[in-house]
Amino acid sequence: MYDQREKAIRDHQWLVEGAREEGREEGREEGKVIGTISTLQGILGEPVRAEDELEKLDLDELNRLCADLQQRLRTRGDS
Repeated sequence: MYDQREKAIRDHQWLVEGAREEGREEGREEGKVIGTISTLQGILGEPVRAEDELEKLDLDELNRLCADLQQRLRTRGDS
């Protein structure tokens, strides 16, 4: 029983650490996307949204916003 309990504790600790690392990775990715969005807004001459406002958006919304800004920058060069 002792060994089973110890294994359960180690398994739980492993799961928690994995979740923490996943959260860190997502946070780093969100930070990169937010930086890109701010840069693109500046290049396009648009008002730069506050970082805390962007942090409220999930990663999918941030990626869509970034893709939209990139597309507008590309089409701006075609005009």
